[in-house]
Amino acid sequence: MDELIGYFEDVIGLFLTHREEGRSILSTRQGLECVVLEHGAPAELVGLSFEISPRTSIEEARATLGKAGIAAEIRKGRTPSLVKVLAFKDPNGTEIELFNSVEFVAADPRERGINALKLGHVACFLPAIENVTDFYVNHLGFRKSDWREGRAMFLRCSPDHHTVNFFKGKRKLAHLAFEVKDFSELVRASDLLVRNNFPLDWGPARHTIGHNCACYHTNPDGLRTELYAEMDQMKDEELGYFDPKPWHEDRPQRPRNWETENSPRNKWIPGVP
Repeated sequence: MDELIGYFEDVIGLFLTHREEGRSILSTRQGLECVVLEHGAPAELVGLSFEISPRTSIEEARATLGKAGIAAEIRKGRTPSLVKVLAFKDPNGTEIELFNSVEFVAADPRERGINALKLGHVACFLPAIENVTDFYVNHLGFRKSDWREGRAMFLRCSPDHHTVNFFKGKRKLAHLAFEVKDFSELVRASDLLVRNNFPLDWGPARHTIGHNCACYHTNPDGLRTELYAEMDQMKDEELGYFDPKPWHEDRPQRPRNWETENSPRNKWIPGVP
């Protein structure tokens, strides 16, 4: 636990806001809690929390899920800032918390490490992705951003291109992704990671799906971690296309199946899988 806290504080740039026996909570410098660490083996994803509209009460959300046959309970959240949440499990067995109000924690004024802006998305490998995709779309209101038919799905619940993504494979957490402010910060972060003995295993590069610039490394828990900037955003759901960028393949760039195009993961090096 101490090693992982040191990594998140000194390298990623979060700060410790709460600690008790076997459990620690870290926040961004903006005062939003974003990572909960708990002792356990193996290292894996236990739960996710999503903010819903303040116009929707927790009780209304429970009634809506109940009509779909999804059992959910109202309780206190995993972190001190979440006074009341609606908790249930997705088809993958991951605990989901929904909340409609949050308290900011007192931000640490010191800046160190990479100074990640937020935990931007979480990716998982699953034996099949169709069932869990349907659950997030039909019951939680996520939208499909891009996909590779039967192999990968990118889902959004905000303007960001993806907040969760699912890949077909042996069940495990694929990676955590933290947003940094821009490409120059991504380059600085890459240098900082190497100086702290966290060599990059991929990147910096520009993805095709989502078009974010990204680099990857492995954290002390053995979990792959992504840093990224410049992710596509859909700022108008009615228009139905992503905010135009000069590196887009199509104009306008709309959600689509990338499987038929055999596109590389790295837009800068065609042919790289």
